Amino acid sequence: MQPKMIRFARFEVNFEQRELRKSGNRVPLQHKPFRILEMLLRQPGALVSRQELAKELWPNLHVDFEHSLNSAVNSLRQALDDSPRECRFIETRSGLGYRFIAPVEEIAIPGRPTSSSAKTNVHDDYLRGRFFLNKMTSDGVQQAIGCFQSALSEDSSCALAHSGLADCYCQLALSGTVCAADVCVTARESATAALKTQPNLPEAHISMGRVRMIFDWDWSKAADDWSRASDLNPSLAEVHRARALLAAAGHRHDDALREICHALDIEPLSLPIGFERAWLLYLSRRFDEAVTQAWRVLTLEPSCAPAQTILGLAYFQLGSFDESFTEIENACVCSDRHPAAVASLGYVYGAAGFVDKAQSALDELVTQSQRRHVSTYWSALVHAGLDQPHLALEALEKARAQREPLLLWAGVDPRLATLHSEPDFLTLRRDLRVA
Repeated sequence: MQPKMIRFARFEVNFEQRELRKSGNRVPLQHKPFRILEMLLRQPGALVSRQELAKELWPNLHVDFEHSLNSAVNSLRQALDDSPRECRFIETRSGLGYRFIAPVEEIAIPGRPTSSSAKTNVHDDYLRGRFFLNKMTSDGVQQAIGCFQSALSEDSSCALAHSGLADCYCQLALSGTVCAADVCVTARESATAALKTQPNLPEAHISMGRVRMIFDWDWSKAADDWSRASDLNPSLAEVHRARALLAAAGHRHDDALREICHALDIEPLSLPIGFERAWLLYLSRRFDEAVTQAWRVLTLEPSCAPAQTILGLAYFQLGSFDESFTEIENACVCSDRHPAAVASLGYVYGAAGFVDKAQSALDELVTQSQRRHVSTYWSALVHAGLDQPHLALEALEKARAQREPLLLWAGVDPRLATLHSEPDFLTLRRDLRVA
């Protein structure tokens, strides 16, 4: 039986190739928006509930799927030139789900794409994935995952896409908004698949090193992975970037800054590398330079919340409290109240003596934790700012029990400096000492 595809208006959907075309031209669509379209088209006119979509598309991750689902549906509508107010294709049933309301037609697939065009589509999806991952936003990570999954749906042997997926799940774990245990297996499987498919791919070794650093706390093996990647391609910025973070966590600040500068020389316009240089300058207590570097990042992307946060934290250390509050408030807005920004705001308010505002930040973190994972590392920062060492240490112990990757920074984060003389903190630092 000849394969079928769906046609509606000027669009055609090929389920087998996972392609959406408009007037014959391919329309880029990430994995999850495409899967939503597929579920709607499998039963046109019928209501597909939000619960069905969540169960199908976010089965294992404890994430805020409501926000992710809304983003995916919005991406799908953009691809279809559709509007929620004057919908031609997708009707929203408020609080219930969605229906596909346009007439559809089943047609035979006239021919399969050539090998070269399929490879082009796969590589384009991979490049889009890297672009979204480098945006350093929660939505960007989800969009990147969709792009890498789309590439793998066309070519399951694409090692670069497997590597990209591993990096996404590592980034999710480091964000402190996803439980490390929920993404550890997927990250490791993705990195392993990349190495199995292409053993001499340096990006695959970099990804495996990240998995070992973030989830295993195996600094030695992570360093070995990155040495192997460097042997394969010493000019990759990602090698220097990975080494820089590990060196900083191990108190080797000069090595860290040297490595991140190498990475920035290779990719001078990279948003994450530019931000990480600001972060490493902050960790090394070079606060004036951290301010300068954060502003460099913000000239590239004025709404980069991580750079705004570092700028505000560095201003605070320099005694510019008003500027500090302003920048971190901006970070909260631009990041949609990401716990990293909220915790930093709570810390600076607490350390400046504004107890009520710091407590408000703590309450917000608790509220957020009722609908998604929020690392207790974030609340530890606020307690430290409020000079509540015992509560801060309790939060850090909870983070250790959950093997939170954010503990990588516990020994060098200036926000925890008031805990350095506490016996329990000294024990924690010794147990987590990074080589």
